[in-house]
Amino acid sequence: MKTFTIFIILFCTLIFSVKVYSQTTDAPFRGDTAGFVNGKIITRKVYSEMFRRVSDQIKSEKNNSLSDKDIIEAHHKTWDNLILESALEDTIEKKGIIVTDIEVRSSLENDPPAFLKPQFTDSTGKFIREDYLNALHDPHNKGIIDTLIQTMKPQMQKQKLSDLLLASITPTDEELWKDYKEKKGVTRTQFESEKESLRSEQLKIKTPIFFENWIQSIKTTAKIIDYRTVK
Repeated sequence: MKTFTIFIILFCTLIFSVKVYSQTTDAPFRGDTAGFVNGKIITRKVYSEMFRRVSDQIKSEKNNSLSDKDIIEAHHKTWDNLILESALEDTIEKKGIIVTDIEVRSSLENDPPAFLKPQFTDSTGKFIREDYLNALHDPHNKGIIDTLIQTMKPQMQKQKLSDLLLASITPTDEELWKDYKEKKGVTRTQFESEKESLRSEQLKIKTPIFFENWIQSIKTTAKIIDYRTVK
């Protein structure tokens, strides 16, 4: 029963620590709409939760209470986050990116989430994998694990999308070789031994630029109605 209790505690931790984002295209209750992003209704509850998280982050960074300027910045960042979340959901749907229960279970077994590890780590800092797997497969934990799987799916979908986008800017061997062979005295053998580090270096430069441009394009094309500005 100890492992069952541990999983209840960890499950609750996950539920309240993961960013909860829900959109709907159903008609809202009167006064319940904060606005729209790409035709999707943003309820006041969703907006308020996102605003609280953004405000808390700004507050912790400044280690002080929020000024009027900070509050305006928080509102802007809140909409930016809602736009990005909407775009991610739309892109995942359009590209047909899915994550199965089997994939999530495999991830849980082979790559335990960081938030789970401390409960299965002994006093020397060693992760007790056997105890973790026993808890994962304990029949008493089935309901909790099933819900945990559903909670993890959206994050894994986003990771798949990220991997897909990165693949589009990852240089091929031939692209790397084209630049590498311009150096004097180099050989293909030398290139083969260095190509992965070369690829990593290029990705370090290209990735932040790519994602910044991608996010900016999303903001530019997003259709937003902020009810605070509607008379």
